[in-house]
Amino acid sequence: MTTRTYLIKEGYDNLKKHGSKTFSTMLIICATMLVLGIFIILFQNVNKNVETVRLEQGLQAFIDDTATDDEIEYMQDEIKQIEGVKEVKYIDKDMAYEDAKEAFKDQEYFLEGLDKVDIFPASFVVTFSNIDQSSTIKTAVEKVDGIYKVKYNETTIQAVISVSKIVNIFLLGVGAVLLIVSIFIISNTIKLAVYSNKREIFIMRYIGATNKFIRTPFVIEGTIMGLVSAIISFIVISIAYVLIYARIPKVGSSLGVFGFLPYSTLWYQILIVYVFLGLFIGIFGSAISIKKYLKA
Repeated sequence: MTTRTYLIKEGYDNLKKHGSKTFSTMLIICATMLVLGIFIILFQNVNKNVETVRLEQGLQAFIDDTATDDEIEYMQDEIKQIEGVKEVKYIDKDMAYEDAKEAFKDQEYFLEGLDKVDIFPASFVVTFSNIDQSSTIKTAVEKVDGIYKVKYNETTIQAVISVSKIVNIFLLGVGAVLLIVSIFIISNTIKLAVYSNKREIFIMRYIGATNKFIRTPFVIEGTIMGLVSAIISFIVISIAYVLIYARIPKVGSSLGVFGFLPYSTLWYQILIVYVFLGLFIGIFGSAISIKKYLKA
């Protein structure tokens, strides 16, 4: 048996030898990873809904009544070329009138006797690909020949930008703290497991084993615990999200939220974080935890 094979076998045997401690350690690691996974899911979903609000913001540019079809098409092309513009939708007088009827469907008498040609002008509805450029886009649209007025709710858009930044800073801050706490909890859990084996470490040192020889089985043991915990946590959180997601559309509709991301867009992010933590636990957590018991 080669030295490498022996050390791997020792690391695996340690898991079985310390059955109850291994189980409790993995339980704590799984719980920590699940909390972190839930945060990642919440972060991505909140971000998605904030971004939806951002992208729905835009402006309405009213077209001069004297504009011909060719001029309208030219204006639309000009607006599309403005940096930061996502989409330009043309609303003719008939469509504007129908939209008004829909808005006042319970009070249609408000529209009786109104001339849609005079009251409801044609316009372009412009949405942004980058809401931070909204003021610049508004100025550029106003300069397009044939546009006589731009309706733009600057207060709402600035509020959306501010809220978006605050939400991102808050969530990233909480995420960073949660990640640090998770690593701290897991590292200390590994330290406790190593501490319980200090007698074995002292014996191995006494008979002349090298630091690397002593350290390796514990690193392997920690790595196995970390990666197995990561797989278990990933399976649990995946099943839970898929089951909950099947019920979310109804709940979301009643609460008036925009919706939730399908798990197909999230699973790889969670898996990457879990694998990183699993490797960190094994390689760094165990190595650092055992360091105090090794020769200087």
